[in-house]
Amino acid sequence: MAYQIRFNKIKGFSLLELLIVIAIFSIFVGMGTSTYYSMRAHTNLELSTGSLVEAVRFAESSAQSGKADSQWGVKILTNQIVIFKGSSYAGRDTSFDNVFDLSGGVSASGLSEIVFEKVSGATVNTGTIVLTNGTESKNLVVNEKGTVSY
Repeated sequence: MAYQIRFNKIKGFSLLELLIVIAIFSIFVGMGTSTYYSMRAHTNLELSTGSLVEAVRFAESSAQSGKADSQWGVKILTNQIVIFKGSSYAGRDTSFDNVFDLSGGVSASGLSEIVFEKVSGATVNTGTIVLTNGTESKNLVVNEKGTVSY
């Protein structure tokens, strides 16, 4: 009679295999998270740049068209943009204010107020506005004709 030897195979994962899989997964999650936050910060900076450029163009076109027979301007606060009617932000007609928040984590510095003259759309408020998200920054330059370049 022949003897049969049986080997019992235990199915499953060892602790070492499980730890290796968790470590690899953690590395991928960490890389994905940092990439996500970096892309999100970049997108917020781009959105804020677009909002600011549009606000300046709106104020300039409102002044050129003689809307409400007044000058129009833009006030850039730390985390907001205000389009206003009047010769200055301090002396504005607040009932015409349009307020836009800068996208999350974006702040502004530099030139803080731009006022456009009726009909000509010219401004004496020239300079650079710097938008930053902590890691990146965008410079927007406003010249005496009201043109914004970035």
